[in-house]
Amino acid sequence: AAQADVSNAVEIHETTMEGDVMRMRQVEGGIELPAGGQVELKPGGYHVMLIGLTRDLNAGEKFPVTLQFASGATLTVEAEVRQP
Repeated sequence: AAQADVSNAVEIHETTMEGDVMRMRQVEGGIELPAGGQVELKPGGYHVMLIGLTRDLNAGEKFPVTLQFASGATLTVEAEVRQP
């Protein structure tokens, strides 16, 4: 799961290609993170989707996002707003 103070909800999504159409869908049940491995959140793959922004965000602005793992551990990272 994920949480950010700049939105009402945060979802983890995945971008996939279906034929010639790019689709985004919410990842149900979380992302598999192999022991000792890593998963990159980035445009065009797994990413954090902010739902219901509570204020305008501007390119270059940074804000904290807290990721929650199945173990109950949390990790707060800094996200940067970028132009699409």
